[in-house]
Amino acid sequence: MSNLLTITRREIGAFFGSPVFWVLATAFMVFSGFVFSIIITRPGAQADMLPLLGLYGTVLLFVAPLMSMRLLSEEQRSGTLELLMTSPIDDWQVVWGKWLGAFVMLSVIVALTLFHVAVMLRLATEGMDLGPLAASYLGLLLLGAALLAIGVLTSSMTQNQVVAGFLAVMTVLILWFLPLGKDLLGSESAVGATLAYMGLSDHYFNFGQGLIDSRDVLYMVSVVVGSLFLATRILESRRWR
Repeated sequence: MSNLLTITRREIGAFFGSPVFWVLATAFMVFSGFVFSIIITRPGAQADMLPLLGLYGTVLLFVAPLMSMRLLSEEQRSGTLELLMTSPIDDWQVVWGKWLGAFVMLSVIVALTLFHVAVMLRLATEGMDLGPLAASYLGLLLLGAALLAIGVLTSSMTQNQVVAGFLAVMTVLILWFLPLGKDLLGSESAVGATLAYMGLSDHYFNFGQGLIDSRDVLYMVSVVVGSLFLATRILESRRWR
């Protein structure tokens, strides 16, 4: 466990020193602040963060893969991955430590949007329903965790950060739009229902409706565990090359 936490702290420090992270964080906050200002200044605007959080999730489809694209690919390119693999650290600790460091930093970005909640609470004359708000934030964090795990997986496949980022974005978009298969094949089709369940968007938007369903939580956790498991297996295969 100490090795895992050491890698996590190392990764958090690397993010603070990464210009890409600061550009992504600044772009996310500027965009979210701009949209927030438009929504609260509309005539008849209501104290409701749920539409905003749904939009923030869509933005994370691109932010999270770009944050995670360098995690293992850069280590491979620079040759430091070999040093990690020859040290007394398990492969799973490397993978999970890097993912956890990225998740902490993504959580910090998401936490900054709580400023918008504070402003909306102050402006709301009748208060806000905090239950659906908490469910939406839980969904946003679970979505971010799943997207980062997919990024770690694609980052383990190549030494090129750009290729890793492209593969992550494409994988995420495919999963996001899989529920469209239900519309194309029909809701009664077993294949269509399976595609709908495998899609990211339906599970995430359920949280946006204020619902915490164990099936949605299990899906997001399964994406995280499955992606990081595959990334670990890929790292282990390098020992035999």
